[in-house]
Order: sequence, then C-alpha cells, then structure tokens
Amino acid sequence: IALSFVCFAITGAFLFLGTKWARSAMFPLFFLVFFIPLPEIVVDTLEEASKQASAEVANWLFLITGTTFLRSEPTIFQLPGITIAVAKECSGIRSSLVLIITSLLAANMFLRTTWRRALLVAAVIPLGLFRNAVRILVISLLCVHIGPHMINSVIHRRGGPFFFALSLVPLFAMLWWFRRQELKRNPPTCDPRHIA
Repeated sequence: IALSFVCFAITGAFLFLGTKWARSAMFPLFFLVFFIPLPEIVVDTLEEASKQASAEVANWLFLITGTTFLRSEPTIFQLPGITIAVAKECSGIRSSLVLIITSLLAANMFLRTTWRRALLVAAVIPLGLFRNAVRILVISLLCVHIGPHMINSVIHRRGGPFFFALSLVPLFAMLWWFRRQELKRNPPTCDPRHIA
C-alpha cells in the first residue's frame, strides 16, 4: 500500500504539475520512499549483519582499552563477572536508518557537490557501527567495574537516544567541514544592487 501511494504521488506530480516542476522537486518526491516499510527478510538480514559487525568493532575497542575478555563466539564476550551477548536488539538498525535520513536531508540542504553528499551519507555506516560498539563497551565496562546489575540499568534499557545524539556530533562535524571546503572553493557572490 505504501509503495502504491509513493508511486501515485510521484506519477501525479509529473502528470498534473508538469515535468519541469517535478524534476525541480525530485529530492522531496523520492524522499517519500522512506514511507515504504522494508520487507521482514531484509530487516532481519540487516539486523544480523549490523549485529555481527558491531560485535567485531566492539572486539577492537576491548583490545584498545585493555579490557580483559574472552570471545567464545562471534557475538558473545566473557568478561570478569559477566558474559555479554550482542543481540539483534543491539544492532541499532532503526537509529541507523534515522541517521541515514538525517544525513540525506543535511547533505541536500547544505552541500552542493555530489561526491561530498555521497561521502556524508556513506559515513553513516561506519559511524553507526562505531556507535553500537561504544554502547557495548560502555555497558560492559559498567558491568565489570560497578556490578553485573548494570546490565539492567537505564543506560542499557533506555540509552539509545543518548548514544544516537552522540553519533550526530561527528556527522555534523563532517558536514561543517565539507560545507567550509565548498565555501572556500566557491564563495557566495553578493549582488552590488543589494548593498546599501
């Protein structure tokens, strides 16, 4: 139903408003594609891939921070006093989708060059994996140094928005840097007629 609606909206724009207007509004029209829910098999595949990749990045963070652990399975970490299993719920696939939408909007609004836009959106993938891995690391270290009860803490159960907000910082920093580079190469021109 959602796919039919999106196709109807895009076709209607071309048919009733004209090709010229529809082409100028191409981005908001095709942005409607996010109305279409992904098939369950695609969601499961993405969640599993994100879970495995996040566990791999978390493994590197454990090594970098000098945390004592044993990786008995690809997504299971045995730490002093607790065993951490990276579940599908830890994949962060929904927050990554919101991050992709945010990056698409920001790239379209503030950047001019196609390759910078594409690079900003592509950066969401490693950024999302790193965010998930940092969350796994933080929860694991809290369980080790404070107590196993931290696995049921607010940071674990309700900490998603906080870590999502943190992931916006490097994304917007990258956007700011790209924007600055574009303005250096092509500074905005000022119309002399508008100068008082």
